[in-house]
Amino acid sequence: MKNKILISIAVLLVVLLIGIRYIFNGEFATFKTSIKRYEITQAEKFKREKESRFTTLSKGDKRIFQLFIEQFDETKCISEKDTSFTFLYLSGNLKYKSISFNYIECLNNKCYLDKKNEITNKQIEIKENDFKKTFSNDFAFWYPQLKDGKLVIKNKKPDFCPSYFSDVFETSINENAWNDFASFLLNYNTEKKEVDIKNKQIENEYLANLISTRNELKNNTLDYFDNKIAERKSQILYTENEQKTYNSTTLGLINYNLSVTTYKKELFQSIADDAFEEQWKNNSLSTGAMPYTYCYGGSNFCSDYGCSKIQVTTGYSGSDVIVTIKDENEKVVRHAYIKAGESFTFNVADGRYQVFFYSGNGWNPRKFMTTTTCGNLMGGFVTGENFSKDNYISLYSQAMNYELILQQNGNLRTEPSSLNEAFK
Repeated sequence: MKNKILISIAVLLVVLLIGIRYIFNGEFATFKTSIKRYEITQAEKFKREKESRFTTLSKGDKRIFQLFIEQFDETKCISEKDTSFTFLYLSGNLKYKSISFNYIECLNNKCYLDKKNEITNKQIEIKENDFKKTFSNDFAFWYPQLKDGKLVIKNKKPDFCPSYFSDVFETSINENAWNDFASFLLNYNTEKKEVDIKNKQIENEYLANLISTRNELKNNTLDYFDNKIAERKSQILYTENEQKTYNSTTLGLINYNLSVTTYKKELFQSIADDAFEEQWKNNSLSTGAMPYTYCYGGSNFCSDYGCSKIQVTTGYSGSDVIVTIKDENEKVVRHAYIKAGESFTFNVADGRYQVFFYSGNGWNPRKFMTTTTCGNLMGGFVTGENFSKDNYISLYSQAMNYELILQQNGNLRTEPSSLNEAFK
């Protein structure tokens, strides 16, 4: 009896389980049908809304309509979702397509923003072309550095339907920044042109001095000069970056460099002087030559009622000498070159005079000596320069002899002198 009861219970449970499964399958099939019907209903509703929006936009702004058509992507508003059906202890999962109707409005707003950005980009393009024509290469160099965030501003729209669109920006122009940019480029261009002109003038000055010096040098000294210049060229003529700063309210501080050329005239001149010393170290003028005629005159003739003479004799082993004679008003009235071992006689009117002796070796005709009332005095000895003088002497139809020869018991005691004292 007990076994019969157990078997009956088992049969009842099997029937119950089969019945529950049967009911579940029927209800789940009905659920699937309702989900499918929901998908169809949503799709038809979305289609009506899409067509309605197409119709509305086609009657309005053509560009908005075109953008909407181009960008419309139905896949962006359709997503696949999971749902489940449960009956007692049984459950079943089902995937279905969900349509977001908000996509149409989001795309519509994005198209308006896109059109606005297109208008802004056209304005930017016009400005770019105008600036290119006006500032050319300067604009091409500086524009990429100042464009983003200063001249052209792109504001990201993080809340602009992020589920459909990523990286949506609104583009705008900072008009004040563009005005400041034009002012900066004008200032930069002006400064650069001024520096370029100045650099060219400096380079031309260097080349003119180089050509002038080379033209005055003899062939046997040219190589010497050229080699010295080549060795020091980078120190004579060189370019350095000079840092500048432009302060703008909208653009901030703009730092830039200008290439400035420097010409060290003193260094060039020292090399040129060295070359001329090399060239003229054995040069000598003939006795009686008057190298400063343009300043002191070239006369050695006395036409006054009373005339006197001043004779100067130099030693054979000594140096050549330039003699200058000043009157009592300290004006140079006579000068002449006397070679070593030779003599020269000056004819002067009776009066009071002071005689100066400038001695040395190797006559350099282009050596700068000093500046006098007649201009720059050019011409001097290369080595062994010495300046001396005698006291004032008074001559009245007399002759005065100077022997610049070292000898015991000599009666000439000269005093040290200077370049300016002898020639000014």
